[in-house]
Amino acid sequence: MKITAVITFVFSTSSVFADTINIPASKDNTLIETTADALSNGAGVYFFVGRTAQQENSIRRGLLKFDLSAIPSGSTINDATLEITSTMSIAGEQNLTLHSLSQDWGESTSNSNASGGGIGAPAEPGDATWTDAYHENIAWLSLGGHYNATASATTAANGTGLVTFNAPGLTSDVQNWFNNPANNFGWIVIGNEASGTTAFRFNSRENASTPPNLVVNFTPPPVVVQLNSVKDNTLFENPFGDTSNGAGSKLFMGKIQSGINRRGLMEFDVSSIPANANISAVTVQLNVLNVPPGSALNGTANLHLALAEWGEGSSVATGGGGGQPAPAEVDDATWLYTFYDDTNPQPWVNSGGDFVIKPSAVTNFGTSTGMINFSSTAELIADVSTWIQNSADNHGWVILGDETNAGNVRSLGSKESGATAPILTIEYNVLDLIFANGFETNE
Repeated sequence: MKITAVITFVFSTSSVFADTINIPASKDNTLIETTADALSNGAGVYFFVGRTAQQENSIRRGLLKFDLSAIPSGSTINDATLEITSTMSIAGEQNLTLHSLSQDWGESTSNSNASGGGIGAPAEPGDATWTDAYHENIAWLSLGGHYNATASATTAANGTGLVTFNAPGLTSDVQNWFNNPANNFGWIVIGNEASGTTAFRFNSRENASTPPNLVVNFTPPPVVVQLNSVKDNTLFENPFGDTSNGAGSKLFMGKIQSGINRRGLMEFDVSSIPANANISAVTVQLNVLNVPPGSALNGTANLHLALAEWGEGSSVATGGGGGQPAPAEVDDATWLYTFYDDTNPQPWVNSGGDFVIKPSAVTNFGTSTGMINFSSTAELIADVSTWIQNSADNHGWVILGDETNAGNVRSLGSKESGATAPILTIEYNVLDLIFANGFETNE
């Protein structure tokens, strides 16, 4: 049988997108009170709740189950509403309660539509009955269905029309079943069983008109993407602006022993992130490869948003933690130039790079090698969001180390270093437009 789930999308004012899915029942049935022959209505177009006008064996209870597998794994359930449609009742206003079932049950081919449905039809193997969860196979642990005595939701019904259940307990059921699908046995709908003639007839999933519907609002988990830098370089302080390290395996930051500064540059290609992505977190990881032997101090590293495009040529610096710069090649970034050229170099507005003075992120580093992490900040999120919207604004970040203490320089892995290259991690939520017109799963 084909089950169709339709998802619509609602933009949330929070930092993520909330999605809403309409899920049809995957099975339903009616428990028909009987002391003799087993009765059911597995394939009928109605299910029944409450007491009929019969003198005995008049209780009817509805069973409903919904397949939640269309909701993306890792989602958080925000709210759930059950919708069922009454098409016949003379009971007046009655309270209905919804209880989570504690035992699985069956829906087979029994069909009492010819007689109106309410009296039931002989149960077929696998049908749920008053005594059996699966007729001729597995008995209920309790007659009339094995369920949680505490109602998940309560609502009033009166005559015909839409009846809705919505309560924290119902939402909790859906979250629990989503987290543990093996525990999803659905609900039992119970009416007023204290007096007679309180029954309602509801459309079942086999009914083409307004079958049961579960409306679930959920927050999907964020997409997590890790990117390595696509270009990086080091600005070596130099009055001539003619040294660089475009193709080297290290970046440098901080002040060397002679009092001259090093600043790193790095840029990431974020074009794989959808333009309608809602960024929730941005972190940056750098790997310290060298520290000054015997004189290393704790320090602070800063990421500043770069304001001008810059180059990465073929220069390769040598040396240890402080780095001995190489002669700049064409298109290398240097202390004075965004793009170095022997005849027509393009200058920075400010020597040492053009960047926003306020850092987008700050972190501490110690006296040993290893990873340093820039935690997510509003500024990092804003930087990446801007780049996603307009790639022409993406000039990356300038890395500033300890520019106060001479000799407290650090070398960092560059994109050429492989496993120790800079890493940008982005978490985001986005509308998945393939679901805009619904999707189908076959069962």
